[in-house]
Amino acid sequence: MKVLVIPEDPSLDQYILKPIVERLLADLGKHARVQILSRPRLRGVDQALDADTIADIVRTYPMVDLFLILVDRDGHPKRQDRATALESAHHGLFVCLAIEELEVWMLAAHRDSLSAPWSEIRREPHPKERYAHPFLAERAPKLDPGQGRAWAMRALAGKWQGVLSACEELETLKHRLHAWIQSPRERA
Repeated sequence: MKVLVIPEDPSLDQYILKPIVERLLADLGKHARVQILSRPRLRGVDQALDADTIADIVRTYPMVDLFLILVDRDGHPKRQDRATALESAHHGLFVCLAIEELEVWMLAAHRDSLSAPWSEIRREPHPKERYAHPFLAERAPKLDPGQGRAWAMRALAGKWQGVLSACEELETLKHRLHAWIQSPRERA
């Protein structure tokens, strides 16, 4: 299975998204070749959820089986309306909005070592600045790719089920992908 992950900006997000998607699909029994979209280089959620931009990407990559738009919700629950419209326009395209930012998924793998309660991190409108940046500055190797994100995501292997239970949007995406994989239309 060929999977194209569409981030709002691949420069740092790729270090979180690729391991998450690989693990998610492995849970579903799919060996996937996961690629992070780098061209065109998108700049922000508005571009990643733009119908014309996504239509161009889908046309450019006809060999891809599954498109995953994984972006920050950033406290904008109405982004779900745009996500739903994109999904209905393209078979094999799913959108998952991280509550509130992708870095929370990374932090979920380290919940047991964080000083703040998990419920507080999930409610925080700016968790990247308030929790992820200080966590990475304190613990990650200075020269690690993705400003420490690659290092932080190594913990995913032993913490995957905890990440899913802590981040219901990922659990929901997993169930949606399972249903899609099992559908006769997808197998055709």
